[in-house]
Amino acid sequence: MGSVEAKIGFVPSYRFRFTPWCEKMRADSLAAFAQVEGMDVVVPQPSPDGTTLDAARGLTPHGTVSTLDEAEAIAEYFRRQKVDGVILCPLDFGDERSAVKVAELLGVPVLLYATKEPAGRDDAGMTRVSDSYCGNLSMASGLYRRKIAFRYAGLFFPDEPAFLPEVQDFVRAVAAIKGLKGARIGQVGVRPPTFETVGYDEVAMITKFGQNMIYAELSDIVDRATALADDDPAVASVLADFRASYDEITVSETYLVNASKLEVALIEFWKKHALSAMAMQCWPSIQRLMGISVCTTYGRLTGQGMLTACEADVLGALSMLVCHRVALGQTVPHFIDWTIRHRENPDQLLAWHCGNAPTCLACDSSEKALRSRRDMTGELPIAEGDAQEGLSQFQIKPGTVTFCRLAEYDNAWKMLIATGEIVPSDEVLAGTWSWVTVKDHDQLYRTLVEEGFVHHASMIHGDYTRPLLQVCKFLGIEAVVV
Repeated sequence: MGSVEAKIGFVPSYRFRFTPWCEKMRADSLAAFAQVEGMDVVVPQPSPDGTTLDAARGLTPHGTVSTLDEAEAIAEYFRRQKVDGVILCPLDFGDERSAVKVAELLGVPVLLYATKEPAGRDDAGMTRVSDSYCGNLSMASGLYRRKIAFRYAGLFFPDEPAFLPEVQDFVRAVAAIKGLKGARIGQVGVRPPTFETVGYDEVAMITKFGQNMIYAELSDIVDRATALADDDPAVASVLADFRASYDEITVSETYLVNASKLEVALIEFWKKHALSAMAMQCWPSIQRLMGISVCTTYGRLTGQGMLTACEADVLGALSMLVCHRVALGQTVPHFIDWTIRHRENPDQLLAWHCGNAPTCLACDSSEKALRSRRDMTGELPIAEGDAQEGLSQFQIKPGTVTFCRLAEYDNAWKMLIATGEIVPSDEVLAGTWSWVTVKDHDQLYRTLVEEGFVHHASMIHGDYTRPLLQVCKFLGIEAVVV
C-alpha cells in the first residue's frame, strides 16, 4: 500500500505592517503543519532582499500575502506547484482581498482559521496585537460572496492540540477529492445479468468528476492470462505470494496457477491505463472461461492498493476509492454486502462478501484460509476442475469502521456515511465477514431503503465522518449521515 498525500498551499495574510507577532504565527502554523500526516505544504518564502516578488520561485517580501499583486503571484506559484487545496489565515487582521483572491484564482478546497488574541500591548494606545478574530470575518465574507466553499476550522494558537485534527481532516478530504477528480476507473466485463442495482451513468461521472471509464472485455483479459506460461516469472512471483498469504489452502494446484495468471493480467491492465479503481464481472462467465472464482483475486488486488469492486459495481469502486484516499492509503477497504441482521442483537449487522477481503484485514493472522465455495469447512477432498475455488475465509479484525456508499440519481449525487464497531465473534462463517454494531440499525436500514442506496458498500477501519462531510461540501454531494 502506498501512502497518499495532498499538496496544500498556505496563505499567511497580514494587513499594513508585518509585525513580530505575524512572523511568530506564520512560523508556529508551519510547525503545526509539519505534524499533519499526508500534508505537503507549499508556502510563500521571504525574498532575500525583502522587496522582490517572484511568482516562479514563490517569493514575496515577507513570505506572506498582503496585496493583490502578491496574491496573483502566489496563486501562479501555487498553480505551478499543483496544489490541491489552500489554507487561509489572517495572522493579524489580515488582508481579505488578497487572501480571497488566491482562493478565487485556484478554485480548490479552502480551509480558513483565525489566531487567538494575545495580551494587549502595554503602550499609551492600549492597542491589540492581532485582531485576527475581527479580520477573519472579512475574509470569510469574501469567500461567501464569491460562492467559494470553505471549511472554517476555528480560533487557535497554532500550537494548540485542537488545531491539528482540523487540519488533518481537511488534508484527508482534499486527498479524497484529488483522487476522485479525473480518476480512471476500469471495468472488466459486464454486470451480472440480474443486477440492475449496480447500473451507473458514465456521463454523470464525467460531468461531476471529470472521470474516464476504461473498459476491457473479460475474454481479452482471460486470453492474456491463459497465454502466460506456468513458469513465467511474474506468475511464479504471484504464486509464491499466494502460498505465503494463507495458513490453510484447500484448493487445487490448478486453481493457484490459473488465479496467479489472471492476477498478472489484471495488474497489467491496471498499470497500462494508470487506473485509480476497478470493477470486474465475477460471475457467471469467469467460471466458464477459466474454471475459477475470483473473489480472492479482488482481495489480493485491493490489498496492493489496486482497489477492485465485485460484480462490476463501478460506483462501489468509487466508494472504495473515497475510503482509501480519506484514510491516506494507510489501510484498505473491504467491499461488503449489507447482508443480514443479527438474530439476537438488533443493532448488529453482518458486513460480508463471498471472500474478497484483503488478508491484511484478517482478525487472526493465523486463521486465513483459501477455500472453495462448495467447501467452506475445508473438510471435503480437493477436486480438480472445481469452478467454485477461490474464496478467502476469515473474520475481519475488530475496531471502529466507516461505511461509505456513493449513489447518483438524475445527475444528483449523494453519499451515505455511517459508522460502527466490529465486534469479535467465536463463529466461523463463510467468506470474509464481520459482525458490526451500529448505533441504530433500524434507522440505518431505513435510510438505505428510502434513500436508494444499494446492497453494496465500502467499509474501512477508522472514523472518517468529518473529512467525508468536507468531501461532500466541497464537491456538492448530498451527505446522508446515519
